[in-house]
This record gives sequence, structure tokens and C-alpha cells, in this order.
Amino acid sequence: MQMSSLVFGKILLLLVLIAKTCCSYEIPNVKLEQLNNGFSLSLDDESGIRKVIYYIKINDICPGYMDMVLEPNPNWKITQPMKALKEKDKINVSILVDYNGEAYKDNQYLVVGENDNVAMKISKTISSKLCGSEEKPQPPINTCEPSQTVVKDLTNICKNQLIFEENFNDTELDLSKWSFDVRNLLTGRINEEFVLFDTRQENVFINDGILNIKPTFTQANARMAAIDFGTRCTPVENIMKECKSMTQFPFTYVPPINSSNINTKNTFQFKYGRVEIKAKLPKGNWLLPYITLENYGSFNKKQMRIAFARGNEQLLTDNPMKDIGGRRLYGGLVKNIEQHDTDFKELYASEHFGNNFHIYTLVWSNNSISVSVDGRTYGEFHSNLDGFNEQFFISLGVSAGGHLEFPDTLADPEVKPWKNTSPKAISIFWQNIKDGKFNWTEDSQTMRIDYIKVYAV
Repeated sequence: MQMSSLVFGKILLLLVLIAKTCCSYEIPNVKLEQLNNGFSLSLDDESGIRKVIYYIKINDICPGYMDMVLEPNPNWKITQPMKALKEKDKINVSILVDYNGEAYKDNQYLVVGENDNVAMKISKTISSKLCGSEEKPQPPINTCEPSQTVVKDLTNICKNQLIFEENFNDTELDLSKWSFDVRNLLTGRINEEFVLFDTRQENVFINDGILNIKPTFTQANARMAAIDFGTRCTPVENIMKECKSMTQFPFTYVPPINSSNINTKNTFQFKYGRVEIKAKLPKGNWLLPYITLENYGSFNKKQMRIAFARGNEQLLTDNPMKDIGGRRLYGGLVKNIEQHDTDFKELYASEHFGNNFHIYTLVWSNNSISVSVDGRTYGEFHSNLDGFNEQFFISLGVSAGGHLEFPDTLADPEVKPWKNTSPKAISIFWQNIKDGKFNWTEDSQTMRIDYIKVYAV
């Protein structure tokens, strides 16, 4: 169970105030195991141990991590999947052990890669026993509220426990957490978009602790080039069209936009949780930011949109007159991506959501889903949640154009250069790029992600 250092401090203070120290049971040395995505700490099991609380601080950085184990598995082991350790990282571990109904505390430390990753005592004294008074024995510590959340290979999950965290503190994307979509979205289907997803560094990079996903125009000399992703391709619906295509002028074009989409499909999937993402959405005509949860599989794909706002500064529809541009935030459900069966809630603001960073939150439980921005809830869903009771993964990307997200029913028909039903839509889109009719700038066209946190519910 994750708890703050403040909570841990209060627990220790309470124990000290009601206790006297004597010598008895000695807490074993903690053992560290480095994982591909995180790390684990464990104490050897022995008769008499009832529960163990760990408080972990890495390189003296606050806040730390707290976890509680209520039963051996087979040892008293906790796993922190959100934090990867490096050689020479210093780990300070404060431990509380309920041994035969009495609380024992100890402080240990280790340096990653040294002493076979076994912790050492900070002092030479053995563990301290915190004995309650004879007249008023204290009850065992139990602060874990059971959670609905399900995560593969993670047990004893407590409500509000941090189960995934990404702060983009490295100089490159952590491939132990993230995978790339590599595919062509210009497939000829109704749900196609005018973009090609790949791993190009100009389209996805980390700068000053911020993930940047930046769409760029395809070079004019590549307009009629062939596409062949080979084994790198990650198709969703049509292998031939998404992975390999030969141009047949004038009907087939390479997508006019290069961009990136990353996901945790192979590393982190979960059912039910609270997702918090601090992000700045992209600005620019016909841009589409995707901050979503998606389910696995190519049939009946679903989405939960955590944040979605079109890149256009203003986009007025006709009958009724309504601005669906970047001041209008959408969040909610896509019950079938292929059929564009959606159920969105929306919030209209005084400025484009790409002007500043905002904290977008989606809370997903077994009987409801809600969406909020900067602590303000603007939509809730309590019914018709069939299909949203399986594991989903995080997906982040920027797309452009297409036939579904930009309606033809605009107040000024001349604003949008292509018609969704036109076979020449992509050719017209290309021509508008050539004519310089896009208002993208180096700064505004980029979607920026500061952090992602997922908590159990």
C-alpha cells in the first residue's frame, strides 16, 4: 500500500509516544531484486510475522514510497513497478514488522549493485520492539482499504496505491515502459486519419523532463513514395494497408503528416483506477490529440478519452451554431472505434486548452467513469458501461485530419478544405499544405506531457 511520508511519520510518532523500547526479535536484512520495470524488496518469512510496512526513500529524494504486506507471498515482498533503479542508487528502508502482535522497527540501507543487493543495518543495535503498556495494548496497524483495481503480477493492492508513474526524467523514452505504434493510418476506411505513426526522433522526444509528441509535414518529395515497415509494423486492422502500400497515382498517397503514438500495451495494463496526466494539448488546424485508455485486440476496440480538444483555435458548426474548436474539451467513451460510437461529456473554456498545461483526470470503477480537468469534474457515466470491465492500457499520440472528428456541417463551408465523403480528400489536404494554409508553429503543434500517475480505486 502506498502512503505518504507524512502518514508514515504519524504512525511512527504514535508508536513512540505509547511505547517503551526493549530488545527481542531482530528484523532480517531486506533483499532487493531489480526487475525489467521497477524493483522489489523482501523479508524472509518466519513464524510470528503478521504484517510488514516498508517506507522507502531513493537517493534521499522526497517523497518516498510506502507499501504494506498483509501476508507472505511466499516472503514478505513488495513490488514497485513505477520506479526503475540504476547502479549506485542509495536505498533507505524503514521497516515496521508486526511480530506476534508486537511492533518492531528497523532502519536499513543498501546501494544498488553492492553487497549482493542485501541491505545493511544503519546502526549496530538490533531491532527495537515497540511494546504497548500492559494496561492498554495497541491494536495491530491496518490501514489498507481493499481495492477494485486489477494489475497483472501485482497483488495486495490497496485503495489509492500508486500503481504506475512516469515523470519522463530520462533523456530518452523508457522502452521498458513504452512501445511505439508503427503504422499507416491512411487505409481507405471511414476511420482513417491523414497520418503515419513511426519512431522518428523529430516526432517524439524528451526535453527538460517533458515528453514531446510533435507532428510534422511529410516532405513533398516523399509524396508518392512506397511504405514498407517490415517487421516493425504494429497493425490494428489491415496488415497490408497499414504496413505496406504501393502508390498508384493519382489515387494513393503517403500520409501528409508524420507523427508518433506510444502505449503501455506490452508493459502495463490495468482494470479500474484513477489516471492523472498533466499535459499541454497541441494547437494547429486539423490536429487531433489522443490521451486515452484503449483495450487490447483488433475487434470491437474501445477507448476512454482522458482529454481531447481539436487543434483549431475556433471551429463553428451550423445548426446549431457551436464552437467545437480547441476551447471545447471532450472526455468519455468510444464504445466502438470502427463505428465511431461515442458518448462524450464536454467543457467549454475561455481559451484554447493548448495555451497552458492542465491536469486531466479519469476515474474508472466497476460502476462509474468520470472525467475532470484541474479538479473540476465535468462528466460522469453510470450506465451502458458494457465492455469497460476488462484491462486497458495507456495510449498517447497526435494525429490529423480524417473523416470522423471534423464534421462537414460548418457554419462557413470554406473553412474546411476537404469533404469527408470525397475521394479526393487526401489530395486536397496535401494541396493545402503546399499552399501554406496551415497555421502550425514549432511550439504550438507539439503535445507535451509532464507526468502520468495511475492510482488504485
